Amino acid sequence: MSALVRAVLVIAIGVWMLGTAIPGLARIWEPYPDNGIDLDFDGIITDVAPHSPGSAAGIEAGDRVVPPLAPALFRDPPRTLTFKLDHRGTVRTVTLTPQNSTLSRFDRAIVALLFTEYSVFLIVGSLVLLLRPSAMTWSFYLYCVLRRYGDLGFYWPGSSAFFWVNFLTLVVLGSTGCVFVTMFALRFPSNRLEKWRRYAMSLMKLLLLLFPIATLYVIVNLGGFGRPSQGAVNWATLATAIVYAFAAAAFAITFLQSHGDERQRLKWVLVFPVVLAMRVVAILAGDGILPWDLPDWFSQALAILGISVPIAVAYAVVRRRVFDVQFAISRALVYGSITSLVAGTFLLLDWFMGKQFAQTRFTLTAEIILALAIGSWLNMLHRNVDRFIDSTFFRQRHMAEERLKKAAAAVLRAESRDVVDRFLVHEPIRALELTSAAIFRRNGDSGAFDRSVETGWDHIDTSALTSEDPLVLHLLAEEAPVRLADVVWGPGEWPLHVGDAVLAMPVLLRDQLVAIVLYGPHRNAADIDPDEVRSIALLVERAGAAYDHIEARNLREQVAALIGERDAKQREIELLRAGAS
Repeated sequence: MSALVRAVLVIAIGVWMLGTAIPGLARIWEPYPDNGIDLDFDGIITDVAPHSPGSAAGIEAGDRVVPPLAPALFRDPPRTLTFKLDHRGTVRTVTLTPQNSTLSRFDRAIVALLFTEYSVFLIVGSLVLLLRPSAMTWSFYLYCVLRRYGDLGFYWPGSSAFFWVNFLTLVVLGSTGCVFVTMFALRFPSNRLEKWRRYAMSLMKLLLLLFPIATLYVIVNLGGFGRPSQGAVNWATLATAIVYAFAAAAFAITFLQSHGDERQRLKWVLVFPVVLAMRVVAILAGDGILPWDLPDWFSQALAILGISVPIAVAYAVVRRRVFDVQFAISRALVYGSITSLVAGTFLLLDWFMGKQFAQTRFTLTAEIILALAIGSWLNMLHRNVDRFIDSTFFRQRHMAEERLKKAAAAVLRAESRDVVDRFLVHEPIRALELTSAAIFRRNGDSGAFDRSVETGWDHIDTSALTSEDPLVLHLLAEEAPVRLADVVWGPGEWPLHVGDAVLAMPVLLRDQLVAIVLYGPHRNAADIDPDEVRSIALLVERAGAAYDHIEARNLREQVAALIGERDAKQREIELLRAGAS
């Protein structure tokens, strides 16, 4: 499927799913028709709202609709319907005409929360699929889409034909939602199936066929023949809960088998199995399989926690690196402060000028001059605000940057390559609390880069990077820092031969790549952020200048030694000539 077709399909499905959910959402702010009764699929009345048409008709919880059960009993919203009711052994005919009702504050909050939860799932699932199309992300996307009936049901006050077509479609396809989330869990996060996961995937493919068939059986039995079907629904619910529980177990196993950077990236996804487990409890309790009722706050907690699931999945699937939350917060504070400062300045000037010079055109002129001045000062303003926020709210981060600046100044005074190498390896590790660093220095004979100094690389067998290594080629082409996640690696090459490194820095000497420095992530597995890259880049740039200085000094010493040797030979020759004469 081409990217364009995929995007059009995803957008069309998203618009349809959210668009047809609007009437249900509208119940928050406008009255809706309701008859005030709830019943199960055996026709047993489970609840009757006070002061409702059902209550006025003398219907009580425990009464039973006499089969055959009319499909109109399950329409939402209901319309006027007539049916026979068994009330304490007495059968009578009841006609219910819905009347307008309004949701309580609690129910409004629930509807809004459920709509928000589904919207987040649908939007994030769509973006994940468009950004990383694969069998894994297709499974997650379909799970997000098919949550629709389970989260929101289907509410349509208009055409009955439109209602039943959509209702039946969502119910049949929605029955496979638990299967798709399990298929996603089996492939997550690498999109590979290994060992037992292959057999589990084969079972899920079988269930993709069996669940819709079972749902169609219930629909035909209930809607076609009006037969009580709560027992079949309970079995289907139990099977759904088991599949959800299996998906939760697959996520937990994946996390337990992960390590290092991958574990840090996946730890937020643990919210998914928690939500799935809570969903299992809600499903079982909702259909009366569990012997107790859930508290009112449980559905709210499930919805609130559920909103974090697609975000955590997107973080783990789309991003290949773990980002430092402090960096994101600091940048948000920087740009928020600058925006507030600029906006506040304009508002203050507008107020002052409007107050003092309301009858002149000086206000507009002054605002234009101020805008030009702020535009010219914006870079200086950014630097100053950045420095202030980092030094005030993120002192450790600020101190690390200052330490690297001092190291960059000090390395220029180094008198040997070994000292420069130690600066490049040890200073970033100490300042930024990185896990590892290693220098690969160019071998003039082979053109390969041999590892010379390292920390945290004891378990890595690689002692050299060949001149044809993809990382080396990227650095030669860009002559700038390269993130290893952005390098196009061949099969089986990454990440084994570069350890846990996340950043490669080129050391240039007169436009020649003389060394490569590889840095690992922070000890908390967070990636090296752009500001830290700039701080390290300054150190590496000065290290290149130090190498140049050392090489120039060595060349001068060699030239001086050769000149001295030449002069000594010349004197020796002159002495020999004098003796011969």
